[in-house]
Amino acid sequence: MKILIADDHELYRDALSILVQRLDEPTEIHLSSSYTELLDQAEASDNWDLMLVDLNMPGLSYYEGIAHLSAQHPNTPIIVVTSSSDPKDSQRALKAGALGFMSKAMTSDDMLNAIKLMLSNDISIHPNHPTSPKSSLDDLTPRQQDVLSLLCNGESNKRIAINLDLSEHTVKLHVRAILQALNAENRTQAVIIAKQLLSEEHA
Repeated sequence: MKILIADDHELYRDALSILVQRLDEPTEIHLSSSYTELLDQAEASDNWDLMLVDLNMPGLSYYEGIAHLSAQHPNTPIIVVTSSSDPKDSQRALKAGALGFMSKAMTSDDMLNAIKLMLSNDISIHPNHPTSPKSSLDDLTPRQQDVLSLLCNGESNKRIAINLDLSEHTVKLHVRAILQALNAENRTQAVIIAKQLLSEEHA
């Protein structure tokens, strides 16, 4: 897997480099520290598998930078990683062509899981999403808990259907019910919330 990481803070670039090496396949990592450098590196090759991009970097506004990057490589997943909690930033990043949006406040395990989910075509908008006090795993049926367990492993609906001997339509219904029960906006948030609840139960 060939990955391009862009962040103007060297410490965070290095942290992301270490993190993506925990993906399930060998990784070739390239680093940039500005939108200018990022676009130059991106243009030099056509076979990128993933780009992790800080929102605010020197060179261009993030909207221009991501838009140019997306136009250069329309089939490459671009995931924004930032400390911004402004929902307008996530909306503009997605409009510019980013696949997803992750907060730097996430734990490394949660971030890695979110990357895996997004790479399996699950769009995620993920500024910090605190657990709702009304969320509870007890609200889920045993079958929904089985589905959630496989979601936490990054499985697709198709794979969940095969593993649990269900139709994909039934899996989609279970996923929808899980999102509602956990007050989550998408699959990634459901996984993060579930992990938080499990952590609290075992604390």
